[in-house]
Amino acid sequence: MFNLVQLLIKLSGFLVFIVLEVICFSLVVRYNGNQEKVYTNTVNQFTGWMQNKSASTYQYFQLYDENKRLAKENARLLDRLANVGINVQNPLDTVWADTLQPKFSFLEALVIRNSINQHHNYITLNKGSDDGVTPHSGVVSDDGVVGIVRKVSKKYSVAMSVLHRQTIVNARVRHKNYFGPMMWKSEDIHIFNLDNIPKDAPVTKGDTIETSGYSTMFPPGVTLGVIDKLWMDPGSNFFTIEVRSFAKLSNLQHAYIVRNIFKKEEEQLEESVITEDE
Repeated sequence: MFNLVQLLIKLSGFLVFIVLEVICFSLVVRYNGNQEKVYTNTVNQFTGWMQNKSASTYQYFQLYDENKRLAKENARLLDRLANVGINVQNPLDTVWADTLQPKFSFLEALVIRNSINQHHNYITLNKGSDDGVTPHSGVVSDDGVVGIVRKVSKKYSVAMSVLHRQTIVNARVRHKNYFGPMMWKSEDIHIFNLDNIPKDAPVTKGDTIETSGYSTMFPPGVTLGVIDKLWMDPGSNFFTIEVRSFAKLSNLQHAYIVRNIFKKEEEQLEESVITEDE
């Protein structure tokens, strides 16, 4: 306390000067019209600038919540789009009826780790078994397929990216129904190869490639990319096709995990048929 009093005594002259300056400034502004206008305009501009910065800062910190809300809304819309016509007992004009039996559901997830510069790239997501995620579930983004879940813990899951040499996506040419496996074989993260398209197929550059639906991981019709190049090697019965992917994997922040409600039933049935043939 004594030290504080000593400090105030030492600074008393400076403090008195500051008080007198404030009083003088107040008197000048109050009793001089021009100075009052300048002061008022300056204060208003500064206040407006501060409010603008405050609003911008608030909006920035609200982006995370807004992104989460939009991701959930996108997942709900993907649910509806992926299940159009799944229930064959209902005509398509009643497809949104409560009696519709969905096959696929989509769970929004945050990408917390993503690699694109290896031959075997992976994506880590912030959803796991506690959220209903299982291995071999598909992962998509707003732009298309991005991977397949390989390992799951309670809170997290790791997916093989489509930029993984062992990731195979069952694809087809839209409206033409020729299908085959699509894989990443190049060094370009945007170029994929579509195989097993026969030479008599009427495919051309610019055709859209989408998921075929011939797997339990992805619904049909998820856009993958467009045919960028195609040619026929001598003696081959199949096209060599390069597909330019729509997926923006280099700045992936949000994804949706695809859950097939009837996946286990389908796989058990297929496995039983294979076992009988053996």
